[in-house]
Amino acid sequence: MTMNTLETKMVEPALPARPADAWRHLSIGAMSRAAVLVALVIFGQAIAPSFLSLANIHVILLAVAAIGIMAYGMTLVVITGEIDLSIAGAAILSCVVGGLLIPTGSAVLVIGATLLTGLVVGLANGALVAALGIPSLIVTLGTLGIGRALANIVSGGQALYPEGLNAYLWLGRGQFAGVPVPVVLLVILGAAAVALTRYSTFGPALYATGGNVRAAKLSGINVVAVRVTVFAISGVCAALAGMLESARLSYINPAGFEGMELSVLAVTVLGGAALTGGVGSISGTLTASLIIGIVNNLLNQLGVSIYLQQVVTAVVILAVVLPGIRQREIAK
Repeated sequence: MTMNTLETKMVEPALPARPADAWRHLSIGAMSRAAVLVALVIFGQAIAPSFLSLANIHVILLAVAAIGIMAYGMTLVVITGEIDLSIAGAAILSCVVGGLLIPTGSAVLVIGATLLTGLVVGLANGALVAALGIPSLIVTLGTLGIGRALANIVSGGQALYPEGLNAYLWLGRGQFAGVPVPVVLLVILGAAAVALTRYSTFGPALYATGGNVRAAKLSGINVVAVRVTVFAISGVCAALAGMLESARLSYINPAGFEGMELSVLAVTVLGGAALTGGVGSISGTLTASLIIGIVNNLLNQLGVSIYLQQVVTAVVILAVVLPGIRQREIAK
């Protein structure tokens, strides 16, 4: 009895009992992101009067929709203390598998096969990481390469064109009440992810798993189930984002999304998620996506080269992330 009591006292302080604990640690980072976002909007409007025009806002939001949706899934994975570098491979493989059904003429089959493939890839990642204990970095790097290779093999290295599948193309080019469909999905999925992390019983289990696995297990949390679930969600998010981009461009490129996993990871970290686990928020991820989208939009309007854009983007990420990291170090 005494030993159990002592053991509980030893592990309880490290257990994030609720997402609000993580939010307190993110306060400085959240303020930094908000300040940078506001400053970028003001600067953008100052140098380009058309910056806040409806047309340009649509351009920015469309540019961040896919990466933002992928980053939602990545954020959940990172909160658990894991990482998913397979998202680009999962996205392109899912789109190609769905694209193979284009000759059927059924958009439902194409969309269903795309999302199902993403789910399978995510479940495979989760099973290998959570059930077999293989490091997620190794697993997801492997599935990234496998996904890209299979996409090229089954497609013969040729692009696929979803012509005539109006419902499929609508996902990337359509509008709902005047708002582009990808943007609508970005908002809806963001709201769903916020509800999942902050207002459901899954939220505390998610943060607890990333904060202290041993304490989470002692408190009765099924850590394996939590990790498999977040990888499955990440796989579906990747497939959906890939489908939105393919629909927007009207073709499925088996060599597409090159380096997308690093961009998504950058957005996730910029959003406040700690790679050590236990810290992160969907709202932070969304804000980070908007920051990157606005920075890229402004640099394009200024005619800055793609290489210098990467430097500027990296500087912005460091400027926003470092204060939050410093705050967490002090809190320790």
